[in-house]
Amino acid sequence: MQAYASLAHAQAPNPPPEPQDATAVQEVTVSAQRLSLIGSAATASEGVVVNDELALTPAYRPGQLLETVPGLAVTSHSGEGKANQYLLRGYNLDHGTDLATFVDGMPVNEPTHAHGQGYTDLNFMIPELATNIRYSKGPYYATEGDFASVGAVHIGYLDRIEDQVALAVGTFGFERLFSAGSTALGKGNALGALELQHYDGPWVSPDDQRKINAVVRYSEGDERDGYSLTAMFYHGLWNATTDQPERAVAEGLIGRFGTLDPSDGGQAQRESLTGQFFRTLGEGRLTLSVYVFGNHLSLWNDFTHELIDPVNGDQEEQHEDRIASGGALGYLRSTELLGFSSDLAAGVQVRR
Repeated sequence: MQAYASLAHAQAPNPPPEPQDATAVQEVTVSAQRLSLIGSAATASEGVVVNDELALTPAYRPGQLLETVPGLAVTSHSGEGKANQYLLRGYNLDHGTDLATFVDGMPVNEPTHAHGQGYTDLNFMIPELATNIRYSKGPYYATEGDFASVGAVHIGYLDRIEDQVALAVGTFGFERLFSAGSTALGKGNALGALELQHYDGPWVSPDDQRKINAVVRYSEGDERDGYSLTAMFYHGLWNATTDQPERAVAEGLIGRFGTLDPSDGGQAQRESLTGQFFRTLGEGRLTLSVYVFGNHLSLWNDFTHELIDPVNGDQEEQHEDRIASGGALGYLRSTELLGFSSDLAAGVQVRR
């Protein structure tokens, strides 16, 4: 700073006087929440995206909220209803293979999925309810379990929200109705939310995405001493413009936004019940999460068109239908070990 000031003084020894009628510059305060992690974050590869930043993030697609994680790119292919593509630290994580994702304590990645290992469909998440996205990057966190070799993302849900009804209409057939509210009930808070959405996209064969999301939640206390119970329901239908041959576009058979098979698409449904429990125990913190969910997906893809079967075509169906249940129990305590301030953690995860 001193060298720069000296150089500037040498170049302009007699700066012109400031005009008398110059207006005063208004003071602006800028705060960076992620810089206040000294003492709470072990490395620069972890952090928390706070509510203020999430509230300023436009997201017509739920997965876009994850792009608030530094370096994480979230995109889509094969229709709006399909799980997103994730890219982080130079890795193409496909539909979530190596990015462990949790919503309200419930793991979203699905092992041995019909379409792809670790399939992570976030269409059941309502963006307005997301809070304090906690992330970590790198294979250094044993507590994250499977799928976290490149990173992990934990998305919380609000306990309270202002009563509201919002209707949005946009280009490419985008239509969305959102309604939510909460009220004090007993010693805690009850919250309800409903989302209806339709979206065509820029395609010659419209995506015609139709989805419904519903959430009912009851919570008491906070993340130190408290608990929550959350029920969610999601149902979606969509058409899909998938990979198209470059020569079909070059020869004029279809346009850039066209498709050789407009019958590609999918339908999905997910219902879940999750519970979280937090308690200060001795000098440490006990956390417990349990969940049960049903996931159903049917995809119709035609990636090779008529290469294998020139008579009937190559379209295939991938079907996923399962019920999963499980939970996680953990205990964290701050202590001093060999003269160093340390955190001791122990826990177990189970899933069926």
